Amino acid sequence: MNPKISVIFPISNRKEYLREAIESVLTQSFSNFELLVIEDGIQQEVEAIIGSYRDERIRTIKLPINMGISTARNAGLLTAKAPYIALMDSDDVALHDRFKKQYAWMECHPDVTVCGSNFCRLFSDGRREAACNPELDGHIKSRMLIVDSALLNPTALFRTDFVRKFDLLYDANLPRDNDHRFYVEVMRKGGTFYNIQEELLLYRRHEGNATNSSLGVDDEKTRVREVLLPLFFPELTGEEGRILLKGFCEHSTVQIADAYFCLFIMNKAMRENRSFLGEDREEIRNIVKYYGKRLAKSLDRLHTTGVPSHK
Repeated sequence: MNPKISVIFPISNRKEYLREAIESVLTQSFSNFELLVIEDGIQQEVEAIIGSYRDERIRTIKLPINMGISTARNAGLLTAKAPYIALMDSDDVALHDRFKKQYAWMECHPDVTVCGSNFCRLFSDGRREAACNPELDGHIKSRMLIVDSALLNPTALFRTDFVRKFDLLYDANLPRDNDHRFYVEVMRKGGTFYNIQEELLLYRRHEGNATNSSLGVDDEKTRVREVLLPLFFPELTGEEGRILLKGFCEHSTVQIADAYFCLFIMNKAMRENRSFLGEDREEIRNIVKYYGKRLAKSLDRLHTTGVPSHK
């Protein structure tokens, strides 16, 4: 086989939506791909589902124990044969023309490294909710500062040679935001992004979603932003960066002294007009301004109640 796309498809022991996810890939209108099923320490009944498919495009990689989503994806990155890599999760549904449209876009735009798309959230009661990602490279890069509103990982298709050139891998130390950290590294290495402004994936929302829990979310987002701050705001000192990161947190307790200092730093950050990696500076300012307004509201509550408040 000489596939054009390698589809990285990690599976664990969640089986409720597995067949629908697999079949949404196997029935794509673009058929020249390999489906890399990464069995992440699965049970026999889940393995039986995989074994029930007789399709020469399926290639199975077995991990001896459950090693986590990052390790599973990395196994796919290291074994992919095709010039493009597509990502897919075992509970989502790829719409019929997803690969066809993304492959055509990338073939016509050799300057683009990663191509994502819009998507629909699919809820357990059958409801669908359309969701948009920013279209252009500058806006996508700027949105990485928010961490989770730039590009949805299971919509991504990217160039294999770029990943191999820079030895890019997912960080297993970030169980929730390893994908965002991966794309920050793509940006640092000179990669470019585009999101097709069409829904090409049904992104299933259910009780088992890892992103449902807020436990540790601020810590992981902060670790991603720690990499971004010197790239986007090189004039900030280390202490200024530390305080600014606290101002971006969703669940941290606000202290008056830090809050005022953070607002001062945000004003300093918004005065930066240079673009260092192709990020859109106006979008960066809008993001910082949003967090500044939220922080100012927290200060108002502090002055009213006299006690620290959660943002």
